Amino acid sequence: MKYKILWTMFLFIISSSAQADYLDDVRNFGYISGTGIACGARGYKSYETLARAYLVSAAQSDQEQAEGMYEYNTAKAEAYLRQRHSGLFACEDINERFNSQKIFQAKLYKNGTIKMPDGKIIRPRQEYDATLLYDRTKDEREILNTYYETIREKRRAQAQREGIYEKIREAESKIQH
Repeated sequence: MKYKILWTMFLFIISSSAQADYLDDVRNFGYISGTGIACGARGYKSYETLARAYLVSAAQSDQEQAEGMYEYNTAKAEAYLRQRHSGLFACEDINERFNSQKIFQAKLYKNGTIKMPDGKIIRPRQEYDATLLYDRTKDEREILNTYYETIREKRRAQAQREGIYEKIREAESKIQH
């Protein structure tokens, strides 16, 4: 009985650690994705396909995949908004680093299996059609730009109502010059 309890605790700790690693990985993929799309990185669509494949294939359960999707999309949106707010600072350097990542050396198979650049093979819990992961025809950057501008306009309207609009305009003009 004692060994059974210890074994259960051991499996729980390993499981929790693996989930934390997975969530950290997909969160990092999301931050990179958001920065890449904000800067208009040439390899963005390939990156997005590979990141989504990792998100689906590396998840140990449907629940973990759902949590991973949430973390990925949240991180992606945060990074995108942060990069846009910075005035797309250092995008040339970001694009150069983005487009030379090792992930582009990964091989994605049609059934969802991924062979990583280090030789590690990630097999999905169940096969799926990897071509359905990402719609390459959708202009995601334009959608996010529209969203960013909408948020910006709402903040300006609120600031104007509160009487601080001029201070914000002055601060923005200092940043742009």
